[in-house]
Amino acid sequence: MAKQAAVKLGDGVLQEITNIVIDRLRAEEAAAAKAQYDRRKANTKLLLRNYRSLVEHCESATYTASQVDVDDGYCLAEILELINGNASDRLKVESIRQSIIKTKIIIDHIDTMIDLYKTYCDRSPKEEDRRRYRVIYWLYLDHEPKTADELADEEYTDKRTIYRDISIAVEQLTAFIFGIDGINLITK
Repeated sequence: MAKQAAVKLGDGVLQEITNIVIDRLRAEEAAAAKAQYDRRKANTKLLLRNYRSLVEHCESATYTASQVDVDDGYCLAEILELINGNASDRLKVESIRQSIIKTKIIIDHIDTMIDLYKTYCDRSPKEEDRRRYRVIYWLYLDHEPKTADELADEEYTDKRTIYRDISIAVEQLTAFIFGIDGINLITK
């Protein structure tokens, strides 16, 4: 049996080691929170880009939206896991009916949150908030979308402002769609 040498560390060294470990844990926690926020923001962009297709999917399905029971056991988080390809085996094998259910839940939730966002923007004293809603509406929601160039002309602004509006609106919508999980709580 080999002798083990006992190392006695002073209180100052132990405190320094403890501080280093705590700092690293906080940094890892912050990185994980930022990654989760980034995923939520990316999901918001993905949902907006595909909004029209999702609405069409619901409207043109043989299994009508009125037959959908939203209590069939799916939550928004599970549906987004499926979209991201991280679904459990239970969600991987889906029927057309289940696809309509999931799509209907997403569309209903997005519609409600966009209505709340519109109300928020309409009540804002800032004209740029109202413009941001219009930009999102015309780019992603309306049946006849407009381009960023067209919107820049109509809004009498630069195309870069339109892209900045999109970015800010997506951040705001992420908070509406995902609640507290859609807020970047990490300060720089």
